[in-house]
Amino acid sequence: MGLGDDFGTKFREVGVAEFFRKNLHMLGYSGPIKSFTTAIHEYVTNAIDACEEYGIAPEIKVQIKETKDGGFVVAVEDNGPGIPPEYVPKVFGSMLSGTKFHRYIQSRGQQGIGAAGVILFSQMTTGKPTKVISSTGQKAAVVFLKIDADKNVAKVLDESRVDVDWHGTKLVSEFQEVTYRRGEQSAYEYLRRTAIANPHAKITFIEPTKEKTVWKRSVTKTPARPKEMLPHPLGVTPDDLVRMASVATNSKTLLHFLKTYFSRVSANKAKEILAKAKVEENREPAKLTYQEAVRIVAVFPKVKLLSPPTDGLIPIEEDSLTKSLEDTLKPEFLQVITRKPTTYRGGIPFQIEAAVAYGGGAGRTSGDGDKLEIMRFANKTPLLFDAGACAIHQAVKDINWKNYNIGDIDNAPVTVVVNLLSPYVPYMSAGKQAVAQDPDVVKEIRFAVMAAGRGVKKYMAGVRREKLKQKRRSIFIRYAPEVAWAINKITGTPEEKVLKKLTDTIEHKVRLKNAKDDADAEDAENGGSSGDDAAGSDDADDTEGFGGED
Repeated sequence: MGLGDDFGTKFREVGVAEFFRKNLHMLGYSGPIKSFTTAIHEYVTNAIDACEEYGIAPEIKVQIKETKDGGFVVAVEDNGPGIPPEYVPKVFGSMLSGTKFHRYIQSRGQQGIGAAGVILFSQMTTGKPTKVISSTGQKAAVVFLKIDADKNVAKVLDESRVDVDWHGTKLVSEFQEVTYRRGEQSAYEYLRRTAIANPHAKITFIEPTKEKTVWKRSVTKTPARPKEMLPHPLGVTPDDLVRMASVATNSKTLLHFLKTYFSRVSANKAKEILAKAKVEENREPAKLTYQEAVRIVAVFPKVKLLSPPTDGLIPIEEDSLTKSLEDTLKPEFLQVITRKPTTYRGGIPFQIEAAVAYGGGAGRTSGDGDKLEIMRFANKTPLLFDAGACAIHQAVKDINWKNYNIGDIDNAPVTVVVNLLSPYVPYMSAGKQAVAQDPDVVKEIRFAVMAAGRGVKKYMAGVRREKLKQKRRSIFIRYAPEVAWAINKITGTPEEKVLKKLTDTIEHKVRLKNAKDDADAEDAENGGSSGDDAAGSDDADDTEGFGGED
């Protein structure tokens, strides 16, 4: 018998659910606190996505109860559209399935793993099924299920129907090997930040202690529904192109495929692309070779194409984020900025929102005083873990905050908020807790935060000028009574008359000096900036078109 003859007895295929069962840390399930927060994060993001896709103002209820054996039962309920009974096992019992992974659309969950991953983690730590109750408005499906990791399918243990007069979904899962306590990475903090980035949502949280917190809606306006987009040619690779062509069953020719499956590609542009790539336009898409795909992708930047559509990006919006942060942080000063949409990797659209809050309830309170707080969001979803590896965190820390009249940023009462919007967020892993260090993304984050920082700079300068004004006036007013007394003794002029004349003169002179200082400060602010501040003050790099040869 040869050395490798027994290879077949050892070889077996591993399904996606089985893979993640052995690698749960890749989904964020590592450590008792992170695992618990991750589970709640997955259920809540699914709930808000479902509501928004149907134009429903979300009402989310999260309740945690501690069990007698030290575990926890989590119930997450929403008022979304509900799921038809026949789809409940498929939605929650199979990884990489659902309504998100295959669509190019801005959503909180993007991989089709989230809720199924929670159910898998629950059954691995307790051996118990998850209870799903879902209704589209009449009867509700009540399903108890587990995941068959070997087959990546739901294992339905019990199923029934009940009459109801509501629509939505409720999931109830039990967990062991997790811990709940309030902190910077807790479920409480996750929900608090979710409320900040989703001011149109009402979120109710009941902790194991039965303490109830309700984050009410800060705004009544429901965001526009997310719009599915087509990928832009400049954002795909040869492998992407071959894969898309292989499943383009609605297209009989490559010409039709290019103008149907990509944004900003007309019939004339498709002809030009294929001609320059020397690929026959009447070829069946499924017969596209990798070498031909390489030539087509190489031609994309050489053809004048309009920039990708951005109407599918739905920001929080400046007014809504301002109201939300004012309600939550009650800062002394707040500046909110929304950058114009742009692209990374050549053709993937994204947009950055940023805010800088100073004073009041801004910053983190610790035993050592106020500390910098960086709130990271991707598609309005809080990112609480892996901050050190995240492009958002690094971009904020790399800014020279001394240029914005904040000396020691790490020990200042400052909250920096950054929200990255995209149909394809460049996460570093399936755990979706850190944004990759893409240079285009980092540049836009810096520009947005620095633009907000300029507002803080102006405010801080105003605060300093006001203190100087008060100090200047107080020095002169302090000695006015003594001067009035001395003049009275020398000239005999009534002391009250002298004091009034002195006070009027001081107030007049101080006003003149203050007015000059304000004018000088305004001239200095309008006269340009240097260093970091100058870098983000110009949008000249924004263009209407991408690629093209002169």
